[in-house]
Amino acid sequence: MISWMQNNNKFTVIVMWIAALSFILSTAVIGGSAGLKSNSIGKVGDIELSKDKFQMEYSQLFEQYNQMMQGKFDEKQAKQMGLQNQVIQRMAMEAKLLNLAKEFGIIVTEEEAAKELASVPAFQTNGKFDRKIYDTYLQNRGLSHEVFEESIMNQLIIQKTFKLLNAKALENEYNAFKIAYEIGDKIKYTLLTNKDVNITIDDKKLKEFWEPRKEQYKTPTKYTLEIQWTETKDTPVTDKEVKEYYNKHRFNYTDKDGKILEFKEVKDWVKEATQVEKSKKKALKRYIQFKKGELKADETTTLNINNPKLSKKLWKDISNGSKGNIIKPKVVNNRYASVKIVNIINPITKTFEEVKAEITPIYQVEAEKKALSILAEKKLTNIDNEELNVSTFITQDNEETQNLGINKQETSNFISKLFTSELEKGIIPIGSKVMVYKIIEQKLIPMENNETKNLHKDANIVKNQILQTNLMKMLDKKYPTELY
Repeated sequence: MISWMQNNNKFTVIVMWIAALSFILSTAVIGGSAGLKSNSIGKVGDIELSKDKFQMEYSQLFEQYNQMMQGKFDEKQAKQMGLQNQVIQRMAMEAKLLNLAKEFGIIVTEEEAAKELASVPAFQTNGKFDRKIYDTYLQNRGLSHEVFEESIMNQLIIQKTFKLLNAKALENEYNAFKIAYEIGDKIKYTLLTNKDVNITIDDKKLKEFWEPRKEQYKTPTKYTLEIQWTETKDTPVTDKEVKEYYNKHRFNYTDKDGKILEFKEVKDWVKEATQVEKSKKKALKRYIQFKKGELKADETTTLNINNPKLSKKLWKDISNGSKGNIIKPKVVNNRYASVKIVNIINPITKTFEEVKAEITPIYQVEAEKKALSILAEKKLTNIDNEELNVSTFITQDNEETQNLGINKQETSNFISKLFTSELEKGIIPIGSKVMVYKIIEQKLIPMENNETKNLHKDANIVKNQILQTNLMKMLDKKYPTELY
C-alpha cells in the first residue's frame, strides 16, 4: 500500500480521517494464557480478535486519557475504569460490523486506504505524504504497519456499510417531529439561587458533615529519598548528532495544528534532548556506583508522593518500590536521577482542624443545595397563588430569543429538560440554580422554511441512530463473541 502512495503523491481530495485512531479505545496489554490461539484473544463470526490490535488500541486510549488528565492517568485508574473490557467490547462491535460487510460484499481497495492515510496532515510534508514521518510515528508507538493499515481499511469498510444503511425519514415521521417542534409552552416561573437561602456555618454542623467522610481526608504518602543526580547540560554533542536526532524524532516536534516544526525552530530543544540521550550510559554507570556505595547521594529529601520535583515516570517506580530499593536513573528536567527509598511515611487521617478550611466550602454547597430544594418545593406547592414571571411561548427553536434570567447555555439546558418532561409543573435544576415552573398555555407555532430543513436533518439523525442501535442488537445474536 505504501509503495502505491509513493507513486501517487498528487492527492487533492480532502477526506475525513476516520483511521484506526477513531476506534482506538483501549490501553492494557493482555497477558499470555494457555487457552489463547496464536495471536487471537477471541473470535466473532469469521473475524479474529488479535492481541496486536488490542495492544495498539489499549495504548492509544491510555495515551488519550493521560493527555486529558495532564499526565496523571495510570494503570490503576485504567483498571478501575475497566478499559480492557471497553476495548474488547469495541473490538467485538467492530468485528460484527465487518462480518455484516463481508456478507454484503463490501470491500475497500488498497488505493482507497492509501488515499485515506495520505490525507492525514500529521503524516505530510508540504501537503504530501512523508514515508519517514509515518514510519517514525509507528516506531515511536511500537505499532506495526500491518496492524495499523488493516485498522484503516476496516474503518473505511464500516464507514461504507453505514453509508449504505443510511435511511431518510418518511413523510409521516417528519410530521411527527414537526408537531414536537411547533409546540409552544408559555410558563409562569421563578428562578431560585443561593442568594434566596440563608446558610449558617458553625463547627458543630461542620463536624457532623466531616465525621462520615473523614476517611476521605488523609495526609499524602511521604517518601524520604536519597538522590544521585547526573547532569547532561555539559555533555558534548556535534551538529551532526543533533540533526540525526531531529530526523529520527521530528514527529514529536509539532505545532498546535500537528504540523512538524522546522529544525531551525526547535534546534535548542533538540540539542538538549540529544545531550540527555547521549548521557544515558553515564547515568547508568553512576547508578551502579551509587548502588554499590561507591558514590554518595547529592541530596536527601522528604517529599509528598507525586511532588513535581521528580518526574511522573520516576514517581511510578518509587510508588511501586519498597524501603531500601534503588531506582534506576530516570530523566528529570533534562538530567538523570537515581533514587534510593530511605523511608516511607504512610497516610494518616487528618484532624478536623486540619481539614476545616477544606471542607467548609464543600459543606456550604451541599447545605445550599438542600435548602434550595426545600424552598423550591414550597414555591411549587403555592405556584398557583403567587405572582411570578411569565414567559413568551417557548419552542425548541426559539431559545435564542428567550430571556429567563439565565445565560444561553443554561436556557438551552432548561428548554431541553422542559420539553422532555411530561409534567405540567415541576422543578428543574440548572447547575447551582433551580427553576420552578408551571405551563399555563400551549399552542402550535408554524415553523419557517430554514427551521424545516433543520427538522428534517434531526429526524434523519434520530432514525439512523435507532436503525444502528437495532442493527447492533441483531448482530449480537447473529455473531456471538467467543473469547479464548
